[in-house]
Amino acid sequence: MRKFLTSLQHATSGIGYLLKERNFKIQLAMGSAILILGAVLKLEKNDYLWLLFCTFMVIILEGVNTVVEKIADILHPYYDERVRVLKDVSASIVLLGSTISVLVGLSILLQAIFGWHFAVGIVFGIIIVFIFFSFGFLGVGGGKE
Repeated sequence: MRKFLTSLQHATSGIGYLLKERNFKIQLAMGSAILILGAVLKLEKNDYLWLLFCTFMVIILEGVNTVVEKIADILHPYYDERVRVLKDVSASIVLLGSTISVLVGLSILLQAIFGWHFAVGIVFGIIIVFIFFSFGFLGVGGGKE
């Protein structure tokens, strides 16, 4: 039992670290807002479970991205093109998870709020995702942090 409690302590310490990361906090805040909205709208169980799944999927992917970036920084503390590619691909995985979450979330929420067919939410989601992807491809707001 002692080993389990120690493992639990380490895991909660890791969550504490993640809570200091800007992108993790943003994902957590957005996911929480969506889940609260879903509860206020009294979504059907399956719809709410999809929102819950998508929220946690993105949060978990963000945590994995943080791990990849920290390991890369430890192994290669100076600039290396291979490390940049590794970090970019890791971040793109979070982006892809967020993309499907936006599509699922909008299809559920627009149907619940406006009674629209779920496909309308997917179309709106695709438009939003296209706009944000365009920002990334065009380098809008770019620069190194």
